[in-house]
Amino acid sequence: MSVSSSSPMVTGLSVVIPAYDELLNLRELLPEIKRVTQQLQNFSTEILVVLPSIAEPEEIQEIKDFGATVIMRQPTDSFGDALRSGFAAVSESSEFVLVMDADYSHNPLAIPRLLAASSGAHVVVASRYTHGGTTANSLLLKIMSRLLNLAYSIVLGINCRDISTNYKLYRRSDLKNIVLNCKDFDIVEEILFKVKSIHGHSFVIREVPDHFYERKFGVTKRQLGPFIISYFRTLVRLKISSKKK
Repeated sequence: MSVSSSSPMVTGLSVVIPAYDELLNLRELLPEIKRVTQQLQNFSTEILVVLPSIAEPEEIQEIKDFGATVIMRQPTDSFGDALRSGFAAVSESSEFVLVMDADYSHNPLAIPRLLAASSGAHVVVASRYTHGGTTANSLLLKIMSRLLNLAYSIVLGINCRDISTNYKLYRRSDLKNIVLNCKDFDIVEEILFKVKSIHGHSFVIREVPDHFYERKFGVTKRQLGPFIISYFRTLVRLKISSKKK
């Protein structure tokens, strides 16, 4: 009598990385993501790098040579369109979508811990502000970030200390069922709010402590003044929309 053994189920993971003039960082980040994800048991991983229209052919080819898929932002080069374009390109076989920054401020070594915390959760956050998390930001940026996260948590009723980080693990099924409108970095908060709105009181979010590093190369694309204004404008808009439901 022969004994048949079933193969373990493979779970799809899509890593979405919006990038704008970040080739120097991607040269170090992409191999490390690949190294970490290849060690995952029973996961099949795709890496999607979302580039602006100004990306040079040489940059595109070099990123492909690292084993990543290149997606071009549509219809504009905004950060919001980068995430929308990346989400639209995610493989239908993926259960999870992980979003990371391209500047190497997010440590790929956190990926296994995020996945390990995903059972029963709708969103898992690589958190600077939960117990054990840290950040390399200046004192001023830490204070501003803390105040921003506190405001979003209280006003929108999201039990999370680090709402504003882009380093989060989502379920593809949730991202398919939300419509995102923000153009800039405030889309990060919009995603979380709208995923929470889908599930209501059953929404489960977990925070995994992580360290936020300073970027390795280049300068940040975030301008502090417009950044703050857009975030609080979005906070008001999301609060108003929640009252209409």
